[in-house]
Amino acid sequence: MPSIYLSTALWQFKFRKLGYLFAGLNAYIQLCAWAIFQRVFQPSRPLVGVLLAQHLGDIVASEPIIPALQKKYPEAKIIWIIQGHFRPLLEHHPGIYRLVTEENMLFSYFLTKWNPLQHFFNLHLNELRKDPYFHIPLENEKAKELNINIHNYYSQHNLLENFSQLAGLGLIAGQPTLYLPNKNFPLPFKGNYWLIHRISNDPCREWTDENWVKLIQAAIQEWDVNVVEIGTNQGLVFEHPKFLSLVGKTSVEDSLFLIKSASFFIGIDSGPTHCANAFQIPALIMLGEFADFKKYMSYSGAYQLNQIASLVHHENGPAKELSFDLVWTKLQTAVEVNHIISEIPNHK
Repeated sequence: MPSIYLSTALWQFKFRKLGYLFAGLNAYIQLCAWAIFQRVFQPSRPLVGVLLAQHLGDIVASEPIIPALQKKYPEAKIIWIIQGHFRPLLEHHPGIYRLVTEENMLFSYFLTKWNPLQHFFNLHLNELRKDPYFHIPLENEKAKELNINIHNYYSQHNLLENFSQLAGLGLIAGQPTLYLPNKNFPLPFKGNYWLIHRISNDPCREWTDENWVKLIQAAIQEWDVNVVEIGTNQGLVFEHPKFLSLVGKTSVEDSLFLIKSASFFIGIDSGPTHCANAFQIPALIMLGEFADFKKYMSYSGAYQLNQIASLVHHENGPAKELSFDLVWTKLQTAVEVNHIISEIPNHK
């Protein structure tokens, strides 16, 4: 019987593990060297580091802490550590001095143990991230100190309020803002279109496909609108001349342009919904029980204030149990209300 130590798969795994370690360590050393150089040659401008590498909705919701940090540290250079996939969310932000790609989770782990920045804020909660090779968890001592964890973070506060506490800013409020490059982007339809997003990273937040099809058909019949779906996978099985599925066909930056240009947004509690909030797009959002939370608010700004969004809550169950009739009635009201959307400042 051949020895397990001669197994090709085993040695491939060991080399991947070693490569993973060196990649994280190399990225960490490079950032440390850069930061030390900055501190030596520009000591009057402190470095403020923010670690929030994922997810899309969390990063968008946390955006107001950037101007808040600028106000607290007027001469500071703000460095944000982020996964490469999400760089377009902050790549053009005027308040970010440098955007650092998280090479892997070990890189972030090293930063939480020792970093060369004058101020460093880890915005990740405990029990959420663990590296795949060494199984080391990413821990946040500040979150432990404040008793903010995955079981209570929505009990009293929205995402921004949780992040702002972890960033040493106390409880702040604010409208998230996203900045896009100045370029022409080809829109899928001439004239207005509605945008939908129906798949979450947690299935309990989703609505049923059967109801989505009924809602799109009814909306097209009622308002003669074009409807575009975005997402990364599991596109809706539906065909109509006024329906276009771009699921799996757009980058993060493309999706941001599509959301910003939409005249109306329908979705669930997901990353694209936070983007629609940042662009202040009129919306209907379907919500229900999630994890330990019977009812919660994840948004700040326009969607929290119900200025331009109708948030439909299922009081005693997940969003998938929302009835079609209730959602349809709420949508009709939302569309009527948003006929005066041009009067709301900063829209689009």
